[in-house]
Amino acid sequence: MKNVLNIEFGVSAIKKLNEHPKVKKSSTIFFVDIFFKNNPLIEELNIKADDFLNFVDSTDELTTSDVNMVLEKIKGTNNYEVVVGIGGGTALDFAKAISNLLTNEGTAEDYQGWNLVVSQGIYKIGIPTLSGTGAESSKTCVMINQKNGLKLGMNSDHTVYDELILDPELTKTVPKEQFFYSGMDTYIHCIESLNGDYRHLLSDAYSNQALDLARQVFKSQDMMSDENREKMMVASY
Repeated sequence: MKNVLNIEFGVSAIKKLNEHPKVKKSSTIFFVDIFFKNNPLIEELNIKADDFLNFVDSTDELTTSDVNMVLEKIKGTNNYEVVVGIGGGTALDFAKAISNLLTNEGTAEDYQGWNLVVSQGIYKIGIPTLSGTGAESSKTCVMINQKNGLKLGMNSDHTVYDELILDPELTKTVPKEQFFYSGMDTYIHCIESLNGDYRHLLSDAYSNQALDLARQVFKSQDMMSDENREKMMVASY
C-alpha cells in the first residue's frame, strides 16, 4: 500500500502553501472548489501570473470530458511542475487526474481501470475542505465516461497525493447538514471495510480508529466544535 508521504496538519496549516518551495518557484495548477471563488482564501493563495487557476463546480460528478477539456487548455502551454487541489472530492480528484495525464499520453478514458498509469505525475498537493470522502488519501480519482456511461476510477499508486495540507479551519463554513452527511461517508466507508472480503489487521486498525473518532463527533453536544472538526478531518484521512 502506498501512503501520502508528507502531511501538514493543524489550524492555519494552509498558510504553509505560500511558503512551499515548489509552489513559490514553479508554475502551478490550482483546482479550487467554486465555493471559494469570491472568498478571501483566493487572495491569500498568492497565485502567480504564470499559474493556472480552475474553479471546479462540484454540483455534478467529475467526468472524463471535464478533465480532457482542461488538459487541452494547459498541455504544452507552460512547464507546470505542481498541481494543487483545494475542495471536496471532485476538486481533489480533478487535480489527481490532471497530474497523471500531464506525464502520460492520451486522455482520461485511457486510464480508467487498475494500474494503467505508467509514469509518475507532476507533484500534487491536496487540501481538503470537506471531511468525508477520503479522496485526499486514496489511490483513485473517480470519473464518469459520458460516452459509455461507466463510472470508473484512475486507480494507481501514481494517483496518491505527494503531500497533504489538513487544515480543520477550512471546514468551519461547511453547512451543518453537509458536515454530517460527509462525515457519514467516512463512517460508512469504514463499515464497508470492516465487512470486506480483503480486510486485514492494518486496514482494520485504520477503520476502527476512524469509526471511534466519527462516533465521538456524532455523539457530542457540538458536532462542529474546533476539536471535532479536527477529529473528523483525521477520520476522513
